[in-house]
Amino acid sequence: MKVRFLFAALLGALVALPLSAVPAAAQEKNILFVLWKGFTASEEAFKVRLAELGIKANYREINGNQDRGALASALQALEAEIEAKAFHAAYTHGTPATQVATSVVRDRVPVVFDIVVDPVGAKLVKSLQEPGGTVTGVTNGVPIATQFDALTKLKPIRTLLVLFNSREPNSNIVENEVRSWAEKNGVNITSRRVTPGNESLKEVLAEITSGKVKVDAVYAGADNYVGSVAGEIHAAIGNIVPLFGATQTYTKAGWLAAYGASATDMGIAAAEQMAKVLNGANPATLPVLLPKPKFFMSKAAAEKHGITPPADAIMDN
Repeated sequence: MKVRFLFAALLGALVALPLSAVPAAAQEKNILFVLWKGFTASEEAFKVRLAELGIKANYREINGNQDRGALASALQALEAEIEAKAFHAAYTHGTPATQVATSVVRDRVPVVFDIVVDPVGAKLVKSLQEPGGTVTGVTNGVPIATQFDALTKLKPIRTLLVLFNSREPNSNIVENEVRSWAEKNGVNITSRRVTPGNESLKEVLAEITSGKVKVDAVYAGADNYVGSVAGEIHAAIGNIVPLFGATQTYTKAGWLAAYGASATDMGIAAAEQMAKVLNGANPATLPVLLPKPKFFMSKAAAEKHGITPPADAIMDN
């Protein structure tokens, strides 16, 4: 299933499921905290919100450092505790971490995921409205058409370069979605794979700085690797071409604009999902949520490219 989710239905689900009272507060809860690239603003918001909901949690943190094998080994080392149901639930960040975690814990521990672009396409849930298993959570899968409707109001795009890490399932899904959007809207698109451990990123950045590649804009989706090098990309080409992203990670690194759910809102929504699960809600019938998207912009980049930010934009330096 593509990233064109039931957008309105997801937004409706976010406000249609009020939190019940929190009897879970009467007992400490053990949560397996499965991270992909370390502790982020989303995890910070998650912990704060869960505490606000009256749930005292003990966290066992596992960090994959963007390495599936290492993450799988770390989780497998907890096999005895997982089998003994030592964890009341697991929180997972991102598609790779969620896929690895669910493959190890299987149906023995309920999982609440955060920041997963396409939970159905990633085979984590059967549908967004009825996940159908022991997994539910929060998606940041704002439809590509919705993103570009917002971004192209800042600057028309006729030629677009998409950067994506082909090793990440999300990135391949997003690249296909952007290509489909571009074809329907008469945009000439070039996609370039950039992956850790080789020179692919340096090569494409050099082509842009040399003028070999000329485009109206560069775009990257909710990509863990590209997000982690967003500052490097901005330093190399941010003054040459407008940079658009799918998350605030990019504007915090100096990119011009992004349209998506904030990391804080994602963490809050994931905590509210977790509270429901800990209070006995069945993940199989607990719809996946999509927090309301927001417009993020870099003040410096807007000034550099002569673009006036929308009145409702959240400005980063």
